Amino acid sequence: MDPKMLPPTIREKRRYIAYEVISDGKIEYGDITEAVVNSAQSLFGDFGLSEMGLWHIMNLYDSEKQRGIIKCAHSAVEKARLAVTAVQMAGETKATINILGVTGTIKNAQQKHLK
Repeated sequence: MDPKMLPPTIREKRRYIAYEVISDGKIEYGDITEAVVNSAQSLFGDFGLSEMGLWHIMNLYDSEKQRGIIKCAHSAVEKARLAVTAVQMAGETKATINILGVTGTIKNAQQKHLK
């Protein structure tokens, strides 16, 4: 028996943070994901990290332009923005993350900030 999905009125709302990585060298998807999660965990702890519901969307990361989208809970946008901008290292490379904007849909994030 398959579990039923929650109706849209009950599901938690999401926000999408479009970002750009500024670094000395190329940064891979996994390095950014790890850096953002570690940053959020050090700032807000395990409980704060779980409340944020951070999710780095893999197929929307452009390794050439070093831009991508991170999904988070709508109630934790400011915490997520703080965690993303607090990143100083990604992998072995010095890197900072510049937030391009926050939107309510992936489509708007792509059209407004990633094109």
